[in-house]
Amino acid sequence: MSDKCQTDFSIIKESLRTFAIEIAKICREMRKAIFIIITFILVAVSIDWIHSCVNLKSHKEVFGRYLTYSEMYEYKEKDYDYVVRVPSFFNAQPDSLQEEKGRMRFDYADQWITLVIESHVMNSNGMSLQEGMDSLAQILHATDSRKGKDYFILSGPQYENGSRIDGYSYYTKIMANHKFWFVYTMIYPDDYKDVLTRLFKEIDDWQIWERLHL
Repeated sequence: MSDKCQTDFSIIKESLRTFAIEIAKICREMRKAIFIIITFILVAVSIDWIHSCVNLKSHKEVFGRYLTYSEMYEYKEKDYDYVVRVPSFFNAQPDSLQEEKGRMRFDYADQWITLVIESHVMNSNGMSLQEGMDSLAQILHATDSRKGKDYFILSGPQYENGSRIDGYSYYTKIMANHKFWFVYTMIYPDDYKDVLTRLFKEIDDWQIWERLHL
């Protein structure tokens, strides 16, 4: 090989070596950059996780938000054809477990609370709306009552078999229709009253028959 060719080959060889060194350096820098990016992401996620733990919502707050945004299911009672609307996450009691004709029951329970929504039909026995309200207010230990044109609403502490259930209350609406009274009741924990606004309004606005969906 001539001297000129050897010189050119040496130059090319040196250039390739220098190029390879630069490529290796770039790769190291890229790996370093990727490592820094991954580290930054992990730190950011950790900070967000710690922040979420520090600001962890109480069960009451979580339940209230869940209730606010949940879908409402409409149920139609098969014997009297009246309807009620209940949050989608409530469990419906099977018809086979109902103790009387015209009754529906729904509940939600977890390790913190139990909520019950139930409805039934009763005979007015010829009583006027005022007479019925006064009678049931006494039977149900009502502490508050109000009457409308064709309904009345009662509320107070919850009792079962003559004994008060600590920490629980009821809210019920009774609507008159001919000789029948249609009853819609919610039994709820007192501590959660302020996050149950949607259900109180649902009972207040309740109508016996299906609503028009505009």
